[in-house]
Amino acid sequence: MLAVQGDGQQPSPSQRKTASGISGVRCDVPASNAPPLRVAAPAHKLELQSTRHMGKRFIDELQQLPTTMQWAAEQDVALLRRAVQLYGDRGLLAVGSGGSFTAAAYAADQHFRWYGRPSQAITPLEVFQVPTNAAANAAGLLLSAEGKNYDILAAAKQLRLRACPTIGLTLRSTSPLVELTDETGAASLAAYDMPWGKDGYLATNSLIATLILLWRTYEADATVEAELPLLVNWFLQFNRRLEETGSLKRSKRALILYGTVGRIGAIDLESKLAEGALAFGQVCNFRQFAHGRHLQLSRLSEPVTVVSLSTEGDPLAAETIRLLPTEVGPVLNVALPRISDAGAEIAGVLAAMVITRAWAGEYIDPGQPAVPQFGRDLHALDVSTLVPHALPPTPTMLRKQVSGDPPEMLIQNARRYIERLRSARLRLLVCDFDGTFCDTVKRFEGLDSKIAPELTRLARSGVHLAFATGRGLKLRKVLQDKLPADIWPMVTMGCYSGSFIFSLADIHAAAPPADPRLSDLAQWLSNTRALSTHVDPCADAGQLSLRGISSNEKVQLIAAINEWVAQHGYEGWRAFSSGHSVDVVTERSGKLLVVQDACHRLGLDPLTQVLRVGDGGDFGGNDYELLSEGLALSVDAVPPGVEQCWNFLPRMLSGVRGTEYYLRHLEAADGEARFSIGFSEQAAAAVCDTLSRS
Repeated sequence: MLAVQGDGQQPSPSQRKTASGISGVRCDVPASNAPPLRVAAPAHKLELQSTRHMGKRFIDELQQLPTTMQWAAEQDVALLRRAVQLYGDRGLLAVGSGGSFTAAAYAADQHFRWYGRPSQAITPLEVFQVPTNAAANAAGLLLSAEGKNYDILAAAKQLRLRACPTIGLTLRSTSPLVELTDETGAASLAAYDMPWGKDGYLATNSLIATLILLWRTYEADATVEAELPLLVNWFLQFNRRLEETGSLKRSKRALILYGTVGRIGAIDLESKLAEGALAFGQVCNFRQFAHGRHLQLSRLSEPVTVVSLSTEGDPLAAETIRLLPTEVGPVLNVALPRISDAGAEIAGVLAAMVITRAWAGEYIDPGQPAVPQFGRDLHALDVSTLVPHALPPTPTMLRKQVSGDPPEMLIQNARRYIERLRSARLRLLVCDFDGTFCDTVKRFEGLDSKIAPELTRLARSGVHLAFATGRGLKLRKVLQDKLPADIWPMVTMGCYSGSFIFSLADIHAAAPPADPRLSDLAQWLSNTRALSTHVDPCADAGQLSLRGISSNEKVQLIAAINEWVAQHGYEGWRAFSSGHSVDVVTERSGKLLVVQDACHRLGLDPLTQVLRVGDGGDFGGNDYELLSEGLALSVDAVPPGVEQCWNFLPRMLSGVRGTEYYLRHLEAADGEARFSIGFSEQAAAAVCDTLSRS
């Protein structure tokens, strides 16, 4: 048995944190032991042949890994952290293929560990089988280094068609996946630019970078900062020691076993051995192997190389390996470092890469295989055109379907509402902000850059604008930075859920003090332990904001709020939920107050001359009051009433991109806006298309 492990001793580097990441990582390994670091030049493009070599030298890619880990430690992961926190009350469907499937398995494990929500890694093809109702309980995660293969693009579209909220991670800031998400809002994408160009044939630097980024997304900075030097050091020592053992005795079959950690490395090793045409691998944990899968070793016609991945000193691993028959073949026991499970799993993947290099030997380069033409043709198949499936109905559209009503009745109701919109002469646009004019995950980026020109066009045509939002005074600066000063007088601000209304042009407007009753409520919630200690209540004007609330907590929290309100006999108080927050508003607050205030000043009919746009239009949503009357459109959820707010977006649009679609179809002149004929026709067609597919 060959036991190989890294040096798990703590180095003593000078470390420091930066605003964008973790820096100062060094490896406590003598220079003579560490392989030289260099970045391989991009491979030259070759003419297409029946077979051809592709990629970089695998050994060069392994030498680049410590530098890549340093790079990943320095990147900003704030957007990814906000995204996973936003969907922490959902399961995660992590989507990846090839090497990215390893990252998907890691992400699903991390999400389950941190939030306790059952999560799973799936391939893009499996996305086609995700049930539509999964959107209520799960979020998608798209993982692709370059964001250009047909499979990940098809997966992004399928998740959008299922209305499944989705985030993504790619290492290219320009790619078809970036373009798709920018155009449709199919996912909130964190896009980086990998400085090493691209991987060779097998996923190496892109995979490790993705794993480090995901590790930092879920784990505390202090943990990663302490463990990353250990991880780099362990890799260098493991690589050196495996080299010192000489050529790895290998066979064409591999039995890859793992313990309570090591699963992700096992998945990746099987993938690399198969993709490199080096061996057929079977992946199994120690106890599942003991339930019958061991029988194969009693009738061996050829040797099997056993790879064991477990934490150093794992007694289960030791006993399992001890009981294997002597004729099984070589056994490689990989002792992973004693760091956090999340860090040790990455060590397993690093080990898989080193083992792949050793398995290939001196004369085979797994980074530059001869790829046959049929393999290229298989990879180039467009799954979206070949998988027979019925496009799932748009849930927001069918939310209007009353049980037992024929489809024809829904079509008639939709057409009546479309006609109301088409014939309206709109003079005021009242909108929610987060999720409507700003991607919720990217809320700190402010007003979406593609929407600002549309708002400017409408305002300069004489159409008034108003924002009804739970945000506070900071939104004034956000809008002033994105909108030209000449239209500021045309914009009404309704902050803190409409409890503070002022003009965007009023640069001196100051919010009134918080209603003291809200502070009393916050104190009572804390005293009764209805509110978790990690939640910091924020009372402003007539709104109490409670951020970081999980779905499980929301139900109990809102019930507690209603109990307190009933005890004090306060009429007109309401509690709304959105994302990870619960907002409580008094009788002097509400987004409808913004509509009423603007209509009173401008002399408008709130039911016929105002268009309302939001994303949380269903019962309990923070836009329900705003969208439940008059002319209203949603870019996401809608109430069931056929006389209330509808969602007429094309199937692939939602959120901010849906708002942009609505605004582009508003034709404005002389202080009035009306929907284009094209919008009416497309909206009617969308209803019929949805019902025909349902």
